[in-house]
Amino acid sequence: MSRTKTRTRRTTKPAPTPTPALPVRPTHPDFLVEAQTAAYHAALLADLPQHRIQDWTPTPGGGAHLNHPAGIVLQHLPGTDIPFTALTPCTNGAVHTTPINTRTQYDNAVRTATQCTNLHGQPRTLTLAQAAATTADTQALNGADITAGLAHRATDTETAKEHPQP
Repeated sequence: MSRTKTRTRRTTKPAPTPTPALPVRPTHPDFLVEAQTAAYHAALLADLPQHRIQDWTPTPGGGAHLNHPAGIVLQHLPGTDIPFTALTPCTNGAVHTTPINTRTQYDNAVRTATQCTNLHGQPRTLTLAQAAATTADTQALNGADITAGLAHRATDTETAKEHPQP
């Protein structure tokens, strides 16, 4: 009897299945991060207005901020000398930024913003009394002053240089 060897073909291994991606953190409102609890605890110790822990929104720098219904934003930056900053909108459209450590400072910041009379760079309308006081501070130029200024400008011989010389 003769024996013949038969060769069996090797089959290639199947390609490994890719590992599934890591699960994404849930964005459920009941999911808390450390910045939220730290901000809530610091606000509790400073006697600042309290809301739910979930109302604190984490920020990329490790802090958190809280939006009050009145439009006030309270920012928390842990590890700094002044852990809270109040951003209070004023009646003239600007936002006042005030460092906060206590409830009294918070109340003062809110009061200051609501009683603000500064126009913050907006054009203002003057009353007649204000306009009269303003014109009294200015003086009109007469013809002799204008002629003297033009004569002085004509005698100016200095010319501008293209590049500064050392």
